[in-house]
Amino acid sequence: MHPYTLILTAFELLKKENAELKQQIEIMKLQNISPTVANQIDEWLSRPYQGAYERQDIEIFAKEIVKYIHGQMKA
Repeated sequence: MHPYTLILTAFELLKKENAELKQQIEIMKLQNISPTVANQIDEWLSRPYQGAYERQDIEIFAKEIVKYIHGQMKA
């Protein structure tokens, strides 16, 4: 087997392993974030609507949750 073939094979294996590790890290982040998000949703569901319209209140809350998750995933 040609040495370049060995190097290319090793490189492909490292790329695959790196992709798998990145995926595992993302899953771990989501698992850590999920309980906090669930608590925030529970808290929000137990409070009365703040705006004149239910839809407006839901949209505001959705933006808050998305912002929180995005910030946590970047960390």
